[in-house]
Amino acid sequence: MAEGALFNVAKGITEKVGSLIAQEIVLLWNLKDEIEKLNNTVLTISAVLLDAEEKQQHNNQVRVWLERLNDALYAVDDLLDDISTEALRQEVMTRNKKAKEVHIFFSKSNQLVYGLKMGHKVKAMRERLDAIKNDRGFHLDEHPVETQVRHYRGRETHSFVRTEDVIGRDKDKVKIKKILLDPNVEGNVSILPIVGLGGLGKTTLAQYVFNDKEIKKRFKQKLWVCVSDNFDVKMIVEKILQSAKKVKLEELDLELLVKILKEEIDRKKYLLVLDDVWNENPRKWLELKILLMGGAIGSRILVTTRSNKVAEITKTTQPYFLKNLDKEESWSLFKQMAFENGQEPEKSIFKVVGRKILKRCKGVPLAIRTIGSLLYFKNTEKEWLSFKDSELSKVPQEENDILPTLKLSYNHLPSHLKQCFAYCCLFPKDYKIHKPTLIQMWMAQGFIRPLNQNQCLEDVGHEYIMDLLWRSFFQEVEKDERGNILHFKMHDLMHDLAKLVAGSYSSTCNSKKEIIDEKTLHVSFGGQSQSQIPTSLLKASRTRTFMLQNEIRSPNKSSTIVASFKFIRLLDLHCTGIIKVPSSIGGLEHLRYLDLSGNNRITMLPNSITRLHNLQTLRLHKCQLITELPRDFTNLISLKFLEIDSLTHIPHGLDGLEQMTSLQVLSVFKISMNSGSRVKRNSGLKDLQGPNELKFPKVQEMRLYNYRGVKFPNWMSSLTTLVTFSLEDCNKCQYLPPLEQIPSLSLKPLKQTSTLQIEIANSSFAPLSKLEYLETGTLKEPLPNLSNLVSLGCRGPPPQGMQHLTLLKNMTIKDSTEVDLSKFWDAVEWQGLKSLQSLEIMRCLKLKSLPEGMGGLTSLQKLEIIRCNKLKSLSEVMGSLASLQTLKIFKCHKLKSLPEGIQGLTSLNTLEISHCPILLERCKRETGKDWAKIAHIPNLEGGLRRQQTN
Repeated sequence: MAEGALFNVAKGITEKVGSLIAQEIVLLWNLKDEIEKLNNTVLTISAVLLDAEEKQQHNNQVRVWLERLNDALYAVDDLLDDISTEALRQEVMTRNKKAKEVHIFFSKSNQLVYGLKMGHKVKAMRERLDAIKNDRGFHLDEHPVETQVRHYRGRETHSFVRTEDVIGRDKDKVKIKKILLDPNVEGNVSILPIVGLGGLGKTTLAQYVFNDKEIKKRFKQKLWVCVSDNFDVKMIVEKILQSAKKVKLEELDLELLVKILKEEIDRKKYLLVLDDVWNENPRKWLELKILLMGGAIGSRILVTTRSNKVAEITKTTQPYFLKNLDKEESWSLFKQMAFENGQEPEKSIFKVVGRKILKRCKGVPLAIRTIGSLLYFKNTEKEWLSFKDSELSKVPQEENDILPTLKLSYNHLPSHLKQCFAYCCLFPKDYKIHKPTLIQMWMAQGFIRPLNQNQCLEDVGHEYIMDLLWRSFFQEVEKDERGNILHFKMHDLMHDLAKLVAGSYSSTCNSKKEIIDEKTLHVSFGGQSQSQIPTSLLKASRTRTFMLQNEIRSPNKSSTIVASFKFIRLLDLHCTGIIKVPSSIGGLEHLRYLDLSGNNRITMLPNSITRLHNLQTLRLHKCQLITELPRDFTNLISLKFLEIDSLTHIPHGLDGLEQMTSLQVLSVFKISMNSGSRVKRNSGLKDLQGPNELKFPKVQEMRLYNYRGVKFPNWMSSLTTLVTFSLEDCNKCQYLPPLEQIPSLSLKPLKQTSTLQIEIANSSFAPLSKLEYLETGTLKEPLPNLSNLVSLGCRGPPPQGMQHLTLLKNMTIKDSTEVDLSKFWDAVEWQGLKSLQSLEIMRCLKLKSLPEGMGGLTSLQKLEIIRCNKLKSLSEVMGSLASLQTLKIFKCHKLKSLPEGIQGLTSLNTLEISHCPILLERCKRETGKDWAKIAHIPNLEGGLRRQQTN
């Protein structure tokens, strides 16, 4: 079991008890006394669990005792879940059944029988726990109850910059670039291995080189593939093509894949990075190498590996052996991680102790990051000294192994984070983890613990991920367009650590890649489809997670799987090729998470699925034939996330979705106004409402495409948490939907919405903070709270009353390809934009000069002018922009000079000019006619920087 898991199971039991005894139905069943007695026993055991979980590593007697306790506590948790599920079922029946049926179902005799049955089971469980509790021949200390402290908040913004910084590798980058760009190399395609210990930064260095501007310029094709443990030629070719084409090529044989690969790389100068290669079999490497040798002269393959043997097999040039960071480089990184704002503290003791601790990190960046993050939360000399003398000194000193040091950082995680981190061993190495999906998986297992009743589980899950990111257990963050974290990865060593600390929770079998224990079953067949799943894997009756990768060839296998796991919480059968969802799935009463996505042969869901009253997540993405939900779908009263992209019909007899009060995400609902005698008419927007109007808790984004209605239904006014609303190709719409009560709203591009009149009254839309509009819209009232304005096309006038936009901070004017902007410029009341800090002018092709009124932008800090091909001059009023700090000019080919006033802009510290040939010639150092105007600016970027260094 994962360290910390059992304590969290016990904690979850006490929380369930609190929820259960607050329900009237439990009183009716006469279960309150027995459940409270059971809870008291669990609380007594919980007090010593943390100490027991620490001591089990060195005490076999404690470990055996915990194994007995493990089975009993999970059984208690399942029993309480049974009782909670029955309470949910009765709630649904009360809502749905006729009065007579409800009376019969809730008869006194029925309730008494159920109460007696459950009462006996609860008592038996308590006696079993008492026996285990008393049968303990060793001492355990009581630990204080853990509190869930959120550590990352104060440094959230700074953390991702730190994680992406490349410290001490500039010289390595220069050397590798020199090798890659060396023309005096035999053969068209040369192969350079980068060799180094795990955690040393081989991948980071390769990324550093891969994204270099000069490298980008010199190679026509740049490809990146993470190889990792499974060196399968077909799979690697698929990944190369995915990197090249940005789409995944599926279900193609190797011969066709090779043909496509040849078209992509042969006779082209390419750079291919094969990251994290482990294969030491020369024959397998040769199979791949033969396919890659057709590149043009100067093509390069960069291989990163921990293995010297891999380097010898793959090299055509001498391997590059990456060294550890030296003392000062290590200290520089350590300071960033361990001290506030990366500043050394005044007390020298922290520096002295810190440098001694740093020696144990051996110059390995990953170890430095994790240990530094750990120490950041220790504020006293005593804590630092205790860590160095009592904990770090016990870590075994293995020359080439930093895993024990990383394990030390794991030991300092609070138990709820230990369990969440260990669970991530189920993902393959280098897997791009989708943040919302991981949170939903944690929720399904009951791992997420809110600090109070007002916190939603998704928000708490986000905080867990932020904490693990901050501590470097996760890395390589990918964000969406709004800056929200979407994906992240685990370093290979962190993945190894997750498997290590998970213990029996994830043991690996050699014959097939299987991760199995009594709670978790993850099956992967090395990329090959299998018709048979070993019977032994289906006997773990207490399994809570089942994840199957690759296709099931036997059509009846899904029924076997479903029938095997009574207590399952998470069932992942995505892309397994199943044809039918068995009706027996309704018996999985504990199920919280069901993923059937990518099974495009499933035509419908059985109505029995509506008995899954605990189900929180249902994923049906890319199940194109599922267009309708089962009749009793609203019985899924716990459903929070419904991901489906083919839904066209609300089921007959379903009065809207308003009864599903937990639903937060309905990803796509297809609307059509077509009708016909032979084809059932699709639902419209009105069908999403019921008698009491649709209610979605926390819906933040709504997008309407190709809507053919003239007006919008009134129920849309209930979307009070909406943040972003966008319309596209809604040609018949004449007015915006009733969104007057929304406290914070961004209107996104109204593309091809030709008839829409955007009438926004100050009184009703005062909260509007961000607006993006096309040339067809007109704004007739001032918007005092508007902070972001994006004007697309600029055919119509700017918003009236712009002098009242006192909070406007960011404005973008772009994509005016056919219209002279003079009328737009004249109508803008620049003097009123007192708070404007950023102005971006992009792709305004008929723009010839900047307006004189811009001199009134006294707060402007950033001005970007991009792809304005007819712009010939900048206004002299630029000399009035006293706050301007950054000026960027890109691809303005006809711009002839810079204004004289730019010399007086003392705040201007960054000037970037690129692809402006006339202007760059005038800005040459010393000799250019405009050099004197910009000589005082400290940071010259883009083409300016290149020509200064040449």
